[in-house]
Amino acid sequence: MNCELLATCSALGYLEGDSYHKETDCLESVKDLIRYLRHEDDTRDVRQQLGDSQIVQNDLLPIIIQYRQDKALFDACIRLMVNLTQPAVLCFGKIPDDPVFRHHFMQVTSHLQAYKEAFASEKVFGILSETLYNLLQLDWEQRQEEDNLLVERILLLVRNMLHVPANPCEEKKVDDDASIHDRVLWAIHMSGFDDLVKFLASAQSEQQWSMHVLEIISLMFRDQ
Repeated sequence: MNCELLATCSALGYLEGDSYHKETDCLESVKDLIRYLRHEDDTRDVRQQLGDSQIVQNDLLPIIIQYRQDKALFDACIRLMVNLTQPAVLCFGKIPDDPVFRHHFMQVTSHLQAYKEAFASEKVFGILSETLYNLLQLDWEQRQEEDNLLVERILLLVRNMLHVPANPCEEKKVDDDASIHDRVLWAIHMSGFDDLVKFLASAQSEQQWSMHVLEIISLMFRDQ
């Protein structure tokens, strides 16, 4: 792993049991990672290295669960995760024909599959649902630009997770076993996130989110 990237990841904090201890420079480090991603090369090297370090599972999800009251840090983590969970096809523009780039494409996809498994959690979707619910409670006049950005990022994050394809090798189970996609859907249901999606789909005042909602609903029913 690149030394600067490794140092930045170390400066986020560390997970001890179920508790996450953030470092003093945690917020700045998240912002630095967003900047690194902006300048990654065509092989998506930064994204691959962060996937290898399991940053979403070991740092970003524990941070949003434990420090959700820290608005600046929460917003930055959501922003970073939206970037990290982008579909591989969006990162590379298409499924590459070149064997070397195809390998990098498969690596990015395998990291996304690991992220999706981490997202199959009622606790994670509970936080996202609660945050989205509180934002939607605000009237249009009360909503700031950053509130609307956060609504959009949460919807994009969920869209990205639902978009991740199944890994046929990992999911060779008996017919009755729930797939990772099923477990994500169950977490969405148990957290009440599906009710918020239905509200967004039907509320006249929330029409600007209709394309995101349409994508989420369509991906929820994928392979069903």
